[in-house]
Amino acid sequence: MSTVEIEVKLTGTGDELSAAFGDLGGGRPARQRLLTTYYDTPEGHLRRRGYALRIRSRDGARELTLKRDEGDGLTRGEWTSPLPPAARDDGAPRLDQLPAEAPVGDLGIANADALNPTFLTDIERTKKEVRTGDALIEASLDTGRISAGERETPVAELELELLSGPVGDLLAGARELLAERRLAIGTRSKAARGTDLLLGTSPPAVRAARAKLDPADSIDGALAKVVRAASVHVTGNLAPVLEAGDPEGIHQLRVSLRRLRSALLFLKPHLGSRADALNREARRALKRLGPARDLDVFLLETLPAVSDANPGASSLPRLRDAARERRDAAHASARKLILGRRFNRFVLDLLQVAHLGGLVARDSGETLVETARDRLAGRYRSLMKTGRGFEHLTEPERHRVRIALKKLRYACDYSRTLFPGPAVATCLRHLSSLQDDLGRLNDAAVARQISRELAAADPTAADGAARVRDWSDERVRSAEPGLIESWRTFVAAEPFW
Repeated sequence: MSTVEIEVKLTGTGDELSAAFGDLGGGRPARQRLLTTYYDTPEGHLRRRGYALRIRSRDGARELTLKRDEGDGLTRGEWTSPLPPAARDDGAPRLDQLPAEAPVGDLGIANADALNPTFLTDIERTKKEVRTGDALIEASLDTGRISAGERETPVAELELELLSGPVGDLLAGARELLAERRLAIGTRSKAARGTDLLLGTSPPAVRAARAKLDPADSIDGALAKVVRAASVHVTGNLAPVLEAGDPEGIHQLRVSLRRLRSALLFLKPHLGSRADALNREARRALKRLGPARDLDVFLLETLPAVSDANPGASSLPRLRDAARERRDAAHASARKLILGRRFNRFVLDLLQVAHLGGLVARDSGETLVETARDRLAGRYRSLMKTGRGFEHLTEPERHRVRIALKKLRYACDYSRTLFPGPAVATCLRHLSSLQDDLGRLNDAAVARQISRELAAADPTAADGAARVRDWSDERVRSAEPGLIESWRTFVAAEPFW
């Protein structure tokens, strides 16, 4: 049997999960013990392609399942077939036992005999069917463990799987639980967690997925594609921040929110209050995440360069220690944000728009290409106006140029598939180069600000802060000729639209 599984996973303490399960109502729950073995090749053919293969035993029956996570925190491809009882010497899967429509050819396995057991899950599941609006949902409360060799990690989660009815009603039901209970959206499957346990790795940061717009798309349909790409980007970077404190996860999460805001502002004349609400929440999250990102750059990029330029400077280690204390507090604030009710409701709202659209309140009657051309021209004019006399602009004025440039770059990236031809790639290359140059200018300004704040709080760090300011000033001076050249190159290029 093959299907697309639509499911919301919620995580929290055992007490909160049990209470939420009870809040759902429904009939008498059933209990099962699920023993599952996952398989892959020693080279990890399946995991590298986003698949998981497992044999699950429950109530004396066995089934073989191939899963593919779509990465949006909501949908998964699933192909399942029953298996005969295992013989004593042969419990391993055969790929020809999967349903005929399973994408076996995509797995990259020439010899199925290479499949080996990788990790196990032992789960006590309590489940029941409940109604939320017009949706029929299977609610499963899972507790247990994942084991890989001598390593183990606990499992505690509430899964809400849509059996029938509207996706929106499933999401609305999850939203009600988040309003009442201290829960968070779980973005990691048991397979993904088991793989990290097996390899001793942490969830990696996820880069932006590109939305592929079609000239035949409606404005609402195109925006839903962009929001879907943003939701994949957002949800993919929650675990790297929560579980690993990954600086790149913080960075990519901020990029995902900026890209989302850029898209909402790009089509603002067509949008209503729902889009305004998403934009506000994304802006709030960006503000909360900003200090963590700034301090990561300061510690990982700026201070090492300053130390190389000032060998033996005894004041820099004190500055570094003070920055680490502030960075740790900023990361704790970021985790608190991600686990908070408000942010999790925002993520559910993103998923709803990604799958159902509905943000467009005013349709001008223009085609998507006409709308994109008009809005790109507006973004371009705004950038040219902000950057007029670029060579003589002050640092704050160039910061405003950087913001306008990012808005245009994201809009071009979204719209690139609507305008075929090499001019798109050329424009994006110029935009990217200029954004990098302006980004370095901004990093220098932020480094000066952080060093001043650290020195004000701890006078023993004052000498180190002065060295950071001197290094930043010199970096800005040396970068000036290249920055001017990047701006001139961009201005000379013909817009592709």
